[in-house]
Amino acid sequence: MNSQDSRIVAGLVLPSSSSCNYQNHFTTTIQSSDFMTDTTSKNACETQFDQIDQEILRYEEAVRDLKSRRNLLAPISKLPAEILCAIFVFCTLPDPLTPTNYAADYRWRWITVTHTSRLWRNTALSCPTLWSKPEFTKTEWAYEMIRRSKMAPLTIEVTSNYWLTPRVVDAVSEGLKHLPRINELHLSASRDNMDKLLSGINSPAPFLRTLYLDIGRSDYYYHSRAEPYILPEDFLGGDASRLSHIELTRCHLRWDSSLLRNISFLKVHNPGPPAPTLDQFIGALSGMPQLEILDLENTLPGTSDTEHTEKPGVSLPRLRKLRTVGSLQECAIFLEHVVVPSNATIHIMAKCSDIPDEGSPTIQLIHDVCQRLPVARETATTSSATNSPLIKSLLVQSMGIGSGLIVEAWNSVAKSRPTTTALTPSREISLNPLATAPSVGWLKLEFTWQSAVVRQIHNDVVVAICRPLPLAQLRHLHIRNGYQDSVNSPTFARTFGTLPKVNSLTVEGTSTYEFVDALNYHTGSQGATGYNGLASSSSSNPNPGRPTLAFPALRTLKLLEADFDRDHEAENTLLEPLMDCLMHRYEHKSEIHKLILERCSHLNSEDVAELQGIVADVDWDHIECGYSDTEDEDMDDEFDDEMDDVFGGEAYFGYGASYISSDEDMMFMGF
Repeated sequence: MNSQDSRIVAGLVLPSSSSCNYQNHFTTTIQSSDFMTDTTSKNACETQFDQIDQEILRYEEAVRDLKSRRNLLAPISKLPAEILCAIFVFCTLPDPLTPTNYAADYRWRWITVTHTSRLWRNTALSCPTLWSKPEFTKTEWAYEMIRRSKMAPLTIEVTSNYWLTPRVVDAVSEGLKHLPRINELHLSASRDNMDKLLSGINSPAPFLRTLYLDIGRSDYYYHSRAEPYILPEDFLGGDASRLSHIELTRCHLRWDSSLLRNISFLKVHNPGPPAPTLDQFIGALSGMPQLEILDLENTLPGTSDTEHTEKPGVSLPRLRKLRTVGSLQECAIFLEHVVVPSNATIHIMAKCSDIPDEGSPTIQLIHDVCQRLPVARETATTSSATNSPLIKSLLVQSMGIGSGLIVEAWNSVAKSRPTTTALTPSREISLNPLATAPSVGWLKLEFTWQSAVVRQIHNDVVVAICRPLPLAQLRHLHIRNGYQDSVNSPTFARTFGTLPKVNSLTVEGTSTYEFVDALNYHTGSQGATGYNGLASSSSSNPNPGRPTLAFPALRTLKLLEADFDRDHEAENTLLEPLMDCLMHRYEHKSEIHKLILERCSHLNSEDVAELQGIVADVDWDHIECGYSDTEDEDMDDEFDDEMDDVFGGEAYFGYGASYISSDEDMMFMGF
C-alpha cells in the first residue's frame, strides 16, 4: 500500500483505498467508547497525535531534501546564481508579440519560477531586480515586491486611472516613498489622483532617468475638458541629475525648471497656458545640448517678441527626430530660431487659422515654413554634397475637401514587388513602390485648414510646399487625391514636370484625368505648354528654345483607384485621353514602358487589350467593377465560372479582400 495515498479520519492517518471501511469502523468505535470522556486518556492521545505529526513532518522534510539533492544533479542547477537571475529577469520582459494591454495574470506567469524548485525559489527571492517593478493592480503583491526589491532601482508604473482605487493609490504612495532609488516613474492618472500622488514629492531623485506623466489618456472627461495639471515648483526638489527622458501630456512644467537640463528625450503635449515666451523656450533648449528626440504639441511660442537686441537662436546638433504641432505662425517661429540637423527625421503639423487663398499671407507663410526646413536651407546656401538625405520618393496627398494637404518624403525607392494571387498564376498585383520602402519617411509636412473652397487652394499650397524642397533627385512621385476640383494640369506640370529623374509616377483617386492631361505638356523657354495649345507659367528647361515633354524620364505609370467613367456620361471617358497620352509620349520618344492598373472602376478586359496595343507591359489586377447592376451580375457569373475552374467547382467565399485592400498603399511616418 502506498504510504502517500492516505486520508485523515478522526485525526488518524488512514490509507485512502480502505477509507470507507476504516471510517465506519472508527466512527462506531468512537461513538461506543467512553475513553473520549476521560480527560487523561484524551490528553495522552493528543500527545501521541502530535508526536506522530512531528514525525510525519520530519519524513516529509527528508523527502524534500532528497528531491532537492536530486534536482541539484540536473544540469540547469549547476548554473551560477547570477546566470539564473539574469534568465529570470528575461522572463519578466513582455512578449513582443503580445499586446501592451495584456492582462496582469498573463504578465505575471513568470512567477512560477519561484515554485519550481527550492534552488530556484531561493535564487529568485534573493534577486532584488526581479521584484523592482511592483504590480500595483494587486496591492498585496506590491507591498511584498517593494520589500523584496531591497535597494534595487525601482520602476513605478501606473498605466491607467481606471484601477486607481484608494487602496491602489496608497500602495503607489508607498512606492513613491522610495524616491531616492526610483529609476523610472510612469504615472497615467486623473488630475485629482495625480495631485494626491505628487503633491508631497519634493525630495531629490538622484537615480531617476525616465519621467512619464499623463492625464490626457486617463479617461475621456480629463482628456477633453479638465485643466492640465501644474507640477509643483518644488517637484523632485528640482534635483534629478540623471534625468534624461521626460514625457508630459497635459502636465505643465515650468520652462526654467532645472529638471529640463541635459535631457536627451523631451515630449510635451498640451501643457496648457501659459505658453512659453521665445526667450524662455530658447533658454530651455539651450540647456539641452544632448537632445536627440523632441516632440512638442501645442506648446510652441506664439510670438517672436524678445528682450534681446539680436535674434535669439539655438542649435541642436544631436537631434535625430523632431515633431512639432501648432499653428502655422508658431511653426514658422520655431524653424526660424531653432537650427536642426538636415539629416534629422522631421514631422511638422501646422494649423492654418486663415484660408490659404491665392496671394494671401497664409500662402507666403507656408512657403516660409518650407524654406526654413533644414534640407531646404542647406540646399539654398551650398551647392556641394552634404550629409543631408536626398528626396527620392515623394507623396502628395489631399486630406479632403477643406481639410488640408500632406507632403511626405523618403530617401529611397523600393523596387516594385509583384504579388501573385491565388486566382490564376498569370494574375499579378504590383505593390506601390513606396509601400515596401526600407526606410520610413524622414520628412512629413501637414498643413490643415477649414474651408469649403478647394479648386485653387490645393494648387497654390502644393506649389508653396514643393518649390523650396530639393527635388532634383526625385525618382518616384505619388499623387493621392480624391477630389477632381482641387488640382489642374498646368500646376501639376509646372511643379513636377521639369524634374529630370522622375521615372515612376503613381496617381491615385479621381483626379487621374487632370494628371494624365499634364503628361502631354511640353516644357520649354516659353513655359509649360500642352500639345493642345494650353500654356502655363514659365519653367526651367535644360535646352532653351527646344521644348521637351513633361516628365522626360518617366517610364512607369501606375493608376490606382481611377474611375474610367468619372462623370457617368459615357463609358470609359478616360480610356481615349489615356491612349492619346501614351501615343503622344511614344511619338516624342518618352514612351511609358510599364502601365500598372489597380482597383480601377469602369475598366474591363477589352479596354486593357487596347492599352496593350500601345504599351507592351500592362499589369492589371483583373478587377472589373463600377458597372450597372446588370453588368455586375454578368461579371459575377464570369468570375464564378473562373473560380470553379480554379477550385474544382467548390464554393469559395470571401476571396479578394486580402488583395484589393488599400492597406498595401498606406504610408506612415513611423514616428
